[in-house]
Amino acid sequence: MENTAQQLKEIIIAGLRIKDLTAADLSDDQQLLEGDLEIDSIDILQLILEIERRFGIKLVDGEFDESAWQSIRTLAAIVDAKVAAKS
Repeated sequence: MENTAQQLKEIIIAGLRIKDLTAADLSDDQQLLEGDLEIDSIDILQLILEIERRFGIKLVDGEFDESAWQSIRTLAAIVDAKVAAKS
């Protein structure tokens, strides 16, 4: 999951065009929704598309699961589970 979390941090920094932070500045427990990064619904859509492309998975099936987006750690766990299920 560590590699997944690192990749997610890079996707977040690039996808949100954050200039004053690097992936190394984000912790695995970084809050995604309602946190310092101020991620909104458009940002979520962009991140979902990039995550799905990078990992070759379908991240959202049906309803949006807000609990998966609590932190980078929780999102990495979901991504890892979907990658494993695909294999």
